Amino acid sequence: MILILICFLPAIFFFNQKKTADYEILCMGDSVMAGYYKAGTIPYLLQEKSGRKTLNAAFGGMSMCETLAEAAPGNTTPVFSMVELSKSFLNGDFSLQILANKSGSYTYPEGWNTASRELQKTDLKKVKYIIVEHGVNDYLTGAPVDDLSDRYNTYTFGGALRTVIENLQKALPDAVIVLATPIYTWLDYSEQDCYTKDFGGGTLPEYVAKEMEIASEYGIICVDNFHESGINADNYKSYLYDGLHTLEEANEILADNILNHVEEMIKK
Repeated sequence: MILILICFLPAIFFFNQKKTADYEILCMGDSVMAGYYKAGTIPYLLQEKSGRKTLNAAFGGMSMCETLAEAAPGNTTPVFSMVELSKSFLNGDFSLQILANKSGSYTYPEGWNTASRELQKTDLKKVKYIIVEHGVNDYLTGAPVDDLSDRYNTYTFGGALRTVIENLQKALPDAVIVLATPIYTWLDYSEQDCYTKDFGGGTLPEYVAKEMEIASEYGIICVDNFHESGINADNYKSYLYDGLHTLEEANEILADNILNHVEEMIKK
């Protein structure tokens, strides 16, 4: 028993270290939010425009909900879904995400490791705004939009979103939760867009409508980037380099739209 404790003491010490990172804005989401973790991303622009220290803690390819497709043996990606991250917020402990980056089963982008470690160091009491941008990967994986028989079914977009909101409200009671919808998407390989292509759960506008409905249900801000960004079938090539991922011109629009909805985010 003593030997076991000695072996685990370094990990216990590491994961219980003093919270030393003071971020005022946390940006959660998928690859649209993450970008390449460099200048020109939405979190970078939000920090620049608001004057508030911002953490880019988005994980590309991840969904709001849990997915059965991720449950393969050795696959540690489920701990990066927003619903699982919200549990880590609730516990104030992101060791699962840090350990997943070291699992060796999958190779994750370096930005994932940095984001996980920064979340672990973040003093959640000092966070003033948490922005959650998800939905397109739920759509692309065909996750059900909602489950009328179980409002907290985390394998559905709606059930996961309700769970995320309630967990974040408990974990960061003084922070403003801001939802940001996915944007217009063109699918080159099928020569269809998100209005017509259904992967089994519905079209992307259905996920957007559900997100706005649930935001209204909880009385929280929902930034409707899908309808308000102006990115559409006629001009997407000017803003999306592959029909899905954003160029800096789009990031400028999306960051500005968030700030237009949450004007107090900008330091005077």
